[in-house]
Amino acid sequence: MHTAGVLFFLGPHVQIPPFLTVDQRVDYLYERGYFEPGSVTDEHAERLSRLNFHYFLGYARNYRALVGRRQVQVPRKTPDDVFRVIDLDAKVSALVHEGLRTAEWRLRAAAVERYCAKFAPANSYLQTTQYRATDAESPSRLVEGILLHIYRHDEPYVDECLREAATSKSMTKPRRYEAGCHGTCLVLAADLPLWAVVDSFSLGLLGQFVINCDKDTESPVWKAVAKDLEISAQVFETQVKSLAYLRNSVAHHARLWMRPTSDSAKKPRLFSNRLKNVHPKSMHWAFMNLATFLPKEQRFDFAQRVDTLTGSDAIYRHGITNVHETPKAS
Repeated sequence: MHTAGVLFFLGPHVQIPPFLTVDQRVDYLYERGYFEPGSVTDEHAERLSRLNFHYFLGYARNYRALVGRRQVQVPRKTPDDVFRVIDLDAKVSALVHEGLRTAEWRLRAAAVERYCAKFAPANSYLQTTQYRATDAESPSRLVEGILLHIYRHDEPYVDECLREAATSKSMTKPRRYEAGCHGTCLVLAADLPLWAVVDSFSLGLLGQFVINCDKDTESPVWKAVAKDLEISAQVFETQVKSLAYLRNSVAHHARLWMRPTSDSAKKPRLFSNRLKNVHPKSMHWAFMNLATFLPKEQRFDFAQRVDTLTGSDAIYRHGITNVHETPKAS
């Protein structure tokens, strides 16, 4: 059934926007003042056919708003500007991913090193009593999260250990972690050392683990990890949260340009000069925070590569270093 351009309704008040053909998308962009009439070429239309239109509009709406507010100056509104920003965003995302990979390696290695130097490498990290409580249920949620990640990890060593444990205990290994089989999952994972499973943790979970795995208030594991990475203990938790937010944004191919961060890092002193006139909730701020997690000899080089790339286009640079009111969807 052909449904392009047809409105659908869910109940008396909910209207679902129609799916648009490429020609209808072009008309939509003209009618709503995104671009000057006649500026969409055949090449632009071809690119529109290969992009989720909703994704494209995320860039186009912000572009239209910036031009309309005179926050960027252009001779005329054209798709060339938006596609150039999209392409540059992809290049920045690839560079950021490169940095994130190195930062994660360092954080995971330091977490294992410091935890296992102080606590038993197996089983202890699966006990709720191991964790600092931020609320009554937080230790339980953390252990459940760890088990969830372990049981969906496809690393052969981990799977083999779980199967051997199930055989020796005359139990059946659950295919995945669920609340109903929590006890079984806990028993079978008891002999898995932290270093075998830490790579299964999401960066968000890893951050929670590092911050909360030690109830010692004088010399907790997280402070030792922060020292290893040369991150100030005063801002370490905030910087790790920012790192996780950035990682999730890049991993899900989210738009970075004109996207305010929800977990904003504190200003990295190392890059104070680079962050002059940069909004603290901008993505560029998050990029500089990432640079501080890299080995010392890589930090300034990475920051310079980011600056060079983001500074190669005035429209892109404005949107990656500033935060503005989100334009309405129309």
